[in-house]
Amino acid sequence: MKTHDLTVDADHSGKRLDVFLSESGLDLSKRKIRQVIDVGGVYVNRKRVRVASRQVTRGDKVRFEYNENALRQLKTQRPEFKSDDLLWRGEHVIAVNKPPGMAAQATKDQSIMHVVPCLAALLKTLKTPHQKLVLVHRLDKETSGVLLVAEGTPRATWLTEQFKQRLVEKTYLALCHGIPKQMEFTENAYLSEIDKRTGDVRAVRAGGRQAMTRFKVLAMHKELGVSLIACYPHTGRSHQIRVHLQINDLPIIGDKRYNTPGSKPLPPALAELGAVHHFLHARELAFTPAPGAARQVVKAPLPQRFGAFMDAVGFHATSGQA
Repeated sequence: MKTHDLTVDADHSGKRLDVFLSESGLDLSKRKIRQVIDVGGVYVNRKRVRVASRQVTRGDKVRFEYNENALRQLKTQRPEFKSDDLLWRGEHVIAVNKPPGMAAQATKDQSIMHVVPCLAALLKTLKTPHQKLVLVHRLDKETSGVLLVAEGTPRATWLTEQFKQRLVEKTYLALCHGIPKQMEFTENAYLSEIDKRTGDVRAVRAGGRQAMTRFKVLAMHKELGVSLIACYPHTGRSHQIRVHLQINDLPIIGDKRYNTPGSKPLPPALAELGAVHHFLHARELAFTPAPGAARQVVKAPLPQRFGAFMDAVGFHATSGQA
């Protein structure tokens, strides 16, 4: 990773961020500089900035970070959203169907494109104008499904407040190892923050934050030892559903972090389907996009491998109607 710390001088005050960077002696083309901005490698006064046209002011401290190998890999990458992934748009809000494997936000690995630049690239391809795109909430990288992106900071603030007040209703579908003891149950375990060393979240007796999820079993295959479970999180803690299912001996199929030793092995064909990404999908989101607006319910189709697994075990599409 290469890092350049720069300070905006009087001659560059009022210029675009990408222009300032291109005139600062960096050994990168303007196109590469914009790529670094897109993937979240530029900070102005310690705040990440992804807008190339943002004006800089004299005295601004600009940090520019990039990985040469990662930038070379970006050459071959294409936008990962398809037109069908645009689920709903209105009131300066866009609901998209995030595919598994797409990072919700910028990571240190700049070869990994994330939601905002991928969505911007799709809208550009569709020749659809848009305002500044702001991610409102997050899904884990391997989790698919409905994700909200606001157009502009005011709408992002409104939506964020809806999440904080728990006015957004979320429904997830999970394919799990194991057969639940009850058809409906609630887990109310306190969870730790993400461990910076391991990346794990743990259920704790003290010092954690309350996390509550309600679960409803939609289908079971007792011979294979797998279940389809609807998940209704009341809170929004990191890795919440994954940890809550794990501590109930119902780890999500394909989850490489929160698995339970001793789960019944799957037949090879099913194991192969679950080898690429875990089977947790944000199926439905109900929210009010703006003050006075009608409440919207947005549903996301299942990813191909998720749907193929359901078909293979006889969990029909209607089983996923949580």
